[in-house]
Amino acid sequence: MRRLLRLPPAAVLAAACSSTPPPDPTITVAAASSWPEADALFHRGSPRFLGADAAYSIDLHDGRILWLFGDTFVARSAANLRSQSELVRNTVAIQDGPDPLTASFTPYWRTDTEPSPASFFPETTTAAGDRWYWPGHGVRFPDNGTIPGPLVIFLSILRATPGEGLGFAGDGWRVAIVDDPSIEPSFWQIRYVDPPALPVDAVVGTAVSRESGDVIALAASDDGAHATYLARFPVEDLARGDLSTMSLSEAPLFDEGATEASVHFAPALQRWISVASRGFGATTLAVRAAPDIDGPWSGPLDVFTPPESTGPEPFVYAGKAHPELFAGGALAITYATNSFDFNDLFTPEGQRDLYWPRFVRVTLEAR
Repeated sequence: MRRLLRLPPAAVLAAACSSTPPPDPTITVAAASSWPEADALFHRGSPRFLGADAAYSIDLHDGRILWLFGDTFVARSAANLRSQSELVRNTVAIQDGPDPLTASFTPYWRTDTEPSPASFFPETTTAAGDRWYWPGHGVRFPDNGTIPGPLVIFLSILRATPGEGLGFAGDGWRVAIVDDPSIEPSFWQIRYVDPPALPVDAVVGTAVSRESGDVIALAASDDGAHATYLARFPVEDLARGDLSTMSLSEAPLFDEGATEASVHFAPALQRWISVASRGFGATTLAVRAAPDIDGPWSGPLDVFTPPESTGPEPFVYAGKAHPELFAGGALAITYATNSFDFNDLFTPEGQRDLYWPRFVRVTLEAR
């Protein structure tokens, strides 16, 4: 029997029900353009790193930025070809410095017993079938004197469903905690924490930020509409891995959300900003705005159409902002490029152009 979470007044939305139209955006787009010079960041590290999606980023507050990727091509041979690679379920990378034009980029994965490239967050095999992780977002807490601040990463759990649908289905979420992320990721000691039951079927951690004494996280419902709720975690509790004091909004912040997104407070705009891809296949990058994290949140405002969305058989997704990156006064946003024909990823053109995160710079103004 699932127990309902304690819902303190601060976490209960006063917004109208989902049938009420959202307010118009209170922001406008001053400029938006592709940023191909920054795309080179992902090619600057190991030549064995041959492309990935997801592309979440977390400020580690020590001059480094952590990148989290989903399915990733990692070469098994010196040829560095996708046709001679392993598609592992997740990888991470360290960017040293905030400017993607000049920063170094070092990817990390694990190695299995064969040895072959393996997922950074390992898969599990049980009597119920295979399970694996795709990363959500997370937060690193600042150091407390001589004690390193822990890193908390939200992970989606997927299970294999051979012969059914897309061959996989969501199976909940959990949290990974690294008590000392100041060392190289290869040496991280990771502990996993399972969450309490939720009153709704949602995956927590599609976007994460800080708000006063809480860590706040978007929680997308695991259905086609992806109604998005707000989860709150007291900072001290989450930092030590106690999820029992988590609270969840009674009503969604907004309907038609996304399983990957970003959320942050923009001081220059005095708005909370959430960025995500909108649509399926041929998508746009869209922004929602709110005066407070609890809302009311505006409807989506399209700010950029990726050029790949105008091509044949487009498959563009995973839009999200990276406010910790230096982008010349603009907001850095990435999206993922793919193909509905898996074979396209293995051609010379596909290896060069597909399945790599792409950067965009967007300048927003309040109105």
